[in-house]
Amino acid sequence: MIKHYIRSTQILSDKGCQNQSTMKKMIETLAMLLLVPFVMSSCEKDDTDTTTPPEIYEFAAGTHPPNVNDTIVHKPGAEIIVDFNARSVNDGRLDAYHIEIHDHPESGNPADEYKIIDERFDDDLNFKGLRNASVHKHLAIPGEAPLGEYHVEVIVIDEYGNSTMVDKLLYLVEDNK
Repeated sequence: MIKHYIRSTQILSDKGCQNQSTMKKMIETLAMLLLVPFVMSSCEKDDTDTTTPPEIYEFAAGTHPPNVNDTIVHKPGAEIIVDFNARSVNDGRLDAYHIEIHDHPESGNPADEYKIIDERFDDDLNFKGLRNASVHKHLAIPGEAPLGEYHVEVIVIDEYGNSTMVDKLLYLVEDNK
């Protein structure tokens, strides 16, 4: 009888080991299945950034580099150089830029402003659809442009409609020759 008891206990403990081993494997498998979604979601990209506006840097307006000057002598053939770099810092691309150069009339009325340029550049292949771009424009000053202070504004727009503006004052002065 004792032999039979020892033998029964041994069989039960072997089955217990098998059950424990099976149970352990089931728990490990279940734990792995529960962890897979967390591991996979951590590999996915975070939300897309569509709100951060683009950046404008190395902006200059005036005479031709390297001797950039904000005082321009008004004479035939005179021009304003507008230089800048732009970059998209969100997940989108650059779309367009706008350049406006206007004077500040004595009346103070915006309707009386003289505009050398007020143009949006939508189709510049060296800009549209890029992440980084450089712009270098030579803008002729019309002969009838009044002397005085001018405001140069550059606006960069990305594909999401976000925009950034930089500006600078220039002075158009009389030719003393």
